[in-house]
Amino acid sequence: MIMRNEEKIKKQNSLLWNQHKIWMGLLGLVAVVVLMHAFGASFSVVVGVYLGYRVLRLVLRLWGLLASVVFTVVSIIILISIISLLIF
Repeated sequence: MIMRNEEKIKKQNSLLWNQHKIWMGLLGLVAVVVLMHAFGASFSVVVGVYLGYRVLRLVLRLWGLLASVVFTVVSIIILISIISLLIF
């Protein structure tokens, strides 16, 4: 009996959360439309800014990954050289 009530409460909470996400998404969309109208921006400008932001994030993430790989390779080379100097 207790488990069923807990499952019902979890199900109701998840449904409320889903409704909350839908309303927040709709509110965000309305805010974007209002800002577009206020600043006189066209839809293509908004899409261009959004895509530019996403591309910039991807490029910065790529640079971070490349730097991580370079530092990993350099540290492996340094460790191998230290171990080889200790052995010989």
